[in-house]
Amino acid sequence: MKIILNSIIILFIIVLITNADEKIKEVPNNISNYFPVNNNTTLVYKSSFGRSLTRYFYDKEFIISSNEADKFKYIQKLLIKDDGVYVFEVYQYLQIFIFIKKEGRYTYSKPLLRLPLPLTPGKEWQCKCDEYSNSDTNKVIVTGKVIGSEILKTTLGNYETIKVETKIESGTGKNTVTEWYSAGIGLVKANIIIEGGGLMGFARDILGYGEINFDLEEIKKD
Repeated sequence: MKIILNSIIILFIIVLITNADEKIKEVPNNISNYFPVNNNTTLVYKSSFGRSLTRYFYDKEFIISSNEADKFKYIQKLLIKDDGVYVFEVYQYLQIFIFIKKEGRYTYSKPLLRLPLPLTPGKEWQCKCDEYSNSDTNKVIVTGKVIGSEILKTTLGNYETIKVETKIESGTGKNTVTEWYSAGIGLVKANIIIEGGGLMGFARDILGYGEINFDLEEIKKD
C-alpha cells in the first residue's frame, strides 16, 4: 500500500511538472511577441520609400533589425532584455537621385532605451545620452508612452495591436514616431512626423516629406 501511495505521489508530481512546462511554453516572450527573430519571415510594407522589407536576425550577441527598400536602408543593432529594447548602433542610407544620397552611422554613449518591456498601457519612459556620427556629437532625448491597445485595420485583415508614441529630440531637431505592434508578428504600422534634421530631415528637405508611413501589406515565409 505504501509503495502504491508513493507511486501515486511521484506520478502526481510528474504531472504537475509537465503541466508547468507546458504553461511556460505557452507564455510568449517579448522577443517572439514584437521582434520575431530567426523565424524565416520577411515583413513587407508599403512605405513612403516604396516597397520595404524588414527582417530580424541574431548576429552574435545582438539582434539586427534590417529595413530596406530600393533606395532606403535603416539597420539597427539591438539588445533585448527583460526590461526593454536597447539600441547600440543605427545605420541609415537614402538615395534620391543617382548623384544625390546621404548615409550615416550613429552610436551612443550608453545603450539607448527604444522601448520598455513589457509594453504595458500607460507606461512612460525617458532616455538621455550622446549620439556620435563621424566627428559630430549631439545630445539625444527619447521620451515615449505606451498609448494602449487598438484594433488596426489593414489589407491583411484586422490586428490587435499595442500603440506606442515616441519623441526623439536632438541638436538637429525633433521627430515623432507612432508605432503599432502586434504579438507574434511585430510592427504592423509606423508613422513618422519629421521636424528635425538627420537623414529624415534630408528626406523632408529634398522630397518634401513631412510625414513618412510604413503599412504592413504582406508576410512572407522563406
